[in-house]
Amino acid sequence: MRRRIISTLMATAALGGLGQLVGLTVGGLLVQDILHGKKWVGTANAAASIGTAIGALTLAKYMQRSGRRRGLALGYVIGVAGAILAVIASRQANYWLLMIALVLYGVANTSNQQSRFAAADVTLAASRARIVGLVVWASTIGVVLGPKLAGPAGKRFQSLGRNEFGGAFVIAGLAFAVAAVALMLLLRPDPLDIARSMNPPRTAEEEAAPVDVRACLSRPSVRLPVITLMVNQVVMVSIMSVTNVHLRDYGYTTGSIGTVLSGHVFGMFAPSPISGWLCDRIGRVPMIIGSCFVMVTGALLAATANPTNHGAMIAALFVLGVGWNGNFVAGSALVTDAVTTHERPRLQGVTDMITYFASAAAAISAGLLVGTTGYPRMALIGGSIAALTGVLVLTFRSAVILPTSEPALL
Repeated sequence: MRRRIISTLMATAALGGLGQLVGLTVGGLLVQDILHGKKWVGTANAAASIGTAIGALTLAKYMQRSGRRRGLALGYVIGVAGAILAVIASRQANYWLLMIALVLYGVANTSNQQSRFAAADVTLAASRARIVGLVVWASTIGVVLGPKLAGPAGKRFQSLGRNEFGGAFVIAGLAFAVAAVALMLLLRPDPLDIARSMNPPRTAEEEAAPVDVRACLSRPSVRLPVITLMVNQVVMVSIMSVTNVHLRDYGYTTGSIGTVLSGHVFGMFAPSPISGWLCDRIGRVPMIIGSCFVMVTGALLAATANPTNHGAMIAALFVLGVGWNGNFVAGSALVTDAVTTHERPRLQGVTDMITYFASAAAAISAGLLVGTTGYPRMALIGGSIAALTGVLVLTFRSAVILPTSEPALL
């Protein structure tokens, strides 16, 4: 039963990864075409991040009542609506309609992100990070297929006299629709029901009691992964969200930009099984510290790489993605370890909400600053933030104390 549930989550994560890459590749470019400038290109990623943040909070509440299956499927259905609106916005060159579309589109990413927590529901603590890593890794399949499908679809749309970016969103919408159907049919029994049966509440009153989010966030063992995941996303987005426009200035085509970003997203997801194994082997906090400094390396490579060197840009963003992956897997496992089964859906949703609101702010700031500071300085700013985070976690790691039932995780 556990294998079937995890296999379903991996398959839908692959479809969600495909849709995510489409949005990363063409969202900013479409904004640039509509507004005839790159000052506001970061708003595309920001709108999608806001959608993910809103979805994280609302879907978490819904899942606590109705289970993971319905909540995850609903997120993908909303993403389908966003993809349809994005196609219409591309045809009409309507910026504000595109922003609404990308907010809805971003809700699908909520489901993609929350899938890792559904996998954690059915897994014991000793192997939790490895299983989370496997589900995150599955997105790699969609990342590889994304450019191969979105590029031809865009050219087909262009041949019909329409904006080429609309074709990419058609592919994303189809992927989200298949993911929603697969979840409703195959994700049975519900992972949250399994988690509750493995860790039943002591009383009915405990099960019905509302989750005190403020009290949970006051625990150092919860604050550390929440802050880690937030900063991790901010550093990655501040660099990645302006990379497509930076490369376009040097003559890159949509296909070649997609290839560079594909290398980045491959780095974000492909190492997940290794990251999960390391988390379970050496501990969550040491993994976070090491991953912060891998991100610093990626940021330095992005700042110093020759933009006309395709391979150098792919390598820089790949390393940045690998650092993000280690923090993402370790932080996700740690935030699950640090809360009770009853608290999980609510705290996991709040964590993703905080992360993606911060991501939206980073995307807007990057778009506004890249024209004045330049891409290399943007990358150096991101690297400095990652370095500071690594030093702070190293300094205060002793404050993180998990429940005595799981002392070996650190």
